[in-house]
Amino acid sequence: MRYEEASRLPNEPIFTTKDIMEIFHFSSQATAQRFDKSGLVNAKKNKNGHRFYSYNQIEYMKKLQKLVDYDISHFTIKVMLEFEKSKGRDENLFLEEFTEFYTKRTYSMSRNNKRKQK
Repeated sequence: MRYEEASRLPNEPIFTTKDIMEIFHFSSQATAQRFDKSGLVNAKKNKNGHRFYSYNQIEYMKKLQKLVDYDISHFTIKVMLEFEKSKGRDENLFLEEFTEFYTKRTYSMSRNNKRKQK
């Protein structure tokens, strides 16, 4: 099933680790499985131990990957999400807001560094 079509069944675990590698352009299965191993995403496993992910999990992983791209570790993200959850807050909303904040902060720092270099 194509990724775009999967949005009709958002909670159905149909994507394999290889699919994740293609969607995120990861070079190894270990990178793709890191979200599951860190406890940030709970993949369904079949009797052979192969992981399967749903469309919603992939969308969630996209948000997580933005933070990882900013060199925030899986452990740090997990701690922040657990804290937000303990306060009864929506972790999806937190991820969106935090990613937006971090993106603006990084852009601002980059712009200021370029000004200093002139």
